[in-house]
Amino acid sequence: MAACYAQIDQWLALSHTNKLVQYFVFFNDGDNKPNKDKVIGSTGGIYAVHTNEGISKVLTTLDTAKKNGGGGDGPENDIEAIIYTIGNCSTCENIIHIADNQATPRDLILLDEVTKPIKVIVCKYIPGILVNPKLLDIAYKTGGSLHTLDLDIETLGSLKVGDTIQVGTGTYRLDVTGFIRIA
Repeated sequence: MAACYAQIDQWLALSHTNKLVQYFVFFNDGDNKPNKDKVIGSTGGIYAVHTNEGISKVLTTLDTAKKNGGGGDGPENDIEAIIYTIGNCSTCENIIHIADNQATPRDLILLDEVTKPIKVIVCKYIPGILVNPKLLDIAYKTGGSLHTLDLDIETLGSLKVGDTIQVGTGTYRLDVTGFIRIA
């Protein structure tokens, strides 16, 4: 996730400049918790701050999340952090998730508990590199959208099982369990 900090910095600047962002949640997949101790839904390492507490508090919270852990393994607790966000910011209408394209969420089983559409911004995506299909699943199953620097896919909700979609250089088919890359 460390490579995604530039995108996080852009959102920090946006929140400070025009007050469009009201709440940040940063997560590190368990505060260096050993992998064997990570329990889906309670992995932890989640840090939150309202932007009205000031930009320095937001930056301090981000720094604390970074210092307290790196998660250890590749999979992350994305959905746990999203559920935490929704539960702690009832006035938040647009939930934006900056998602590491190279880390599949470990807790996708919790996706049915997400009650708001998620706008997934794919981090570590370079044109020519394939999008992690699980990030498409998050956007699709929550009624949200998927975004990269050069793509905005807001029509996922219109897809039906068996349909295909082109995302960058990859072709994905929606089946009953979610998206799979077919080319």
